[in-house]
Amino acid sequence: MDINTDKIRELADLAIEKQLAELVVQDGEKSVTIKLPGYNLSQVIHPASGPQQVVYAPPAPGHIAEIASVSSHTVEATPAKAKDEDRLHKITAPMVGTFYSAPSPDSPAFVTVGQSISKGQTICIIEAMKMMNELEAEVTGKVVRVLVENAQPVEFGQVLMLVELA
Repeated sequence: MDINTDKIRELADLAIEKQLAELVVQDGEKSVTIKLPGYNLSQVIHPASGPQQVVYAPPAPGHIAEIASVSSHTVEATPAKAKDEDRLHKITAPMVGTFYSAPSPDSPAFVTVGQSISKGQTICIIEAMKMMNELEAEVTGKVVRVLVENAQPVEFGQVLMLVELA
């Protein structure tokens, strides 16, 4: 099986983004399984042992997962130090509720990836108990990633966005 690390990375990112416990992709007799059992990364592909398996877990807080080495026998997912790791700020949900990226279904999103934001700027709404709570940016910077989709339920402390500090 040819190993396409970009495709494996995309699948792993999808599993993390959707908060899936397991993602299985099959192509004929070949398959890739991505499991998210916890915050420990483990090695993965064993080509000689039948269906191939990828076990991938989200990195420990403060790290970005990256496929570190590729050979015909092994793909490993290991934590990698982010290039300006201190410059990434996690915006978390202050309550349990439903995340809304825009003020109404027909309005544009408050923020998008790549957009610069200012401290105090409204970045989303979290609905809790029929109350619409506007969440304001805690920092000034550029939105690197939005980790939840519109109308998705969120938990207290769940990371909503990553912002590169200005």
